[in-house]
Amino acid sequence: MDEYYKQERVITADGEAVGNPKIRKCYSPFKDGRGYNFKYKSATIKSYLGVELPKCFTDNECGKMYRLSKRIYSDSNLLAKRVGNEIHPLTKDDITLIVGVHRTNFSKLWNKMLRNKIIKPIKINGEEYFCFNPLYYNSTQYIPLYLFIAFQGELKEHLPDWAVRKYLDMQEETQQESKAD
Repeated sequence: MDEYYKQERVITADGEAVGNPKIRKCYSPFKDGRGYNFKYKSATIKSYLGVELPKCFTDNECGKMYRLSKRIYSDSNLLAKRVGNEIHPLTKDDITLIVGVHRTNFSKLWNKMLRNKIIKPIKINGEEYFCFNPLYYNSTQYIPLYLFIAFQGELKEHLPDWAVRKYLDMQEETQQESKAD
């Protein structure tokens, strides 16, 4: 069964049903012939077949980057965390703890990731965030402008020319708007 239906009725404070029941079609996470859509409302991190991490990374380092990729915040590709009602960037100390290595070994891995453009620091609203290159780990459905700007050199090789032109136009519009303010 690909879908199911739910019957809803308005109930008064006395417990009596009022009016006719409404029948509403609901999403079913199970599709015959395909299976169960596991955690269909959860945030996801994707990596793409045919886009490999640089060969200079060891299997151990790839595992540490994978562990770190699980800390990408929602649909942003940013290494961040929610504190109360606010989003804050993960610090290098936070990242060191997540990766699980001593800070001297972390510095080697961190510099290697920066040098190979796996991660880049970017400024958003005056705060420094670290973001993953969406070619390697991606949490977004649509690549936002800030992510394109950060990794445009790498993304240009993989995106069609018309998409690159659109991003460059968006960037120019944003720069003109900020000059006007």
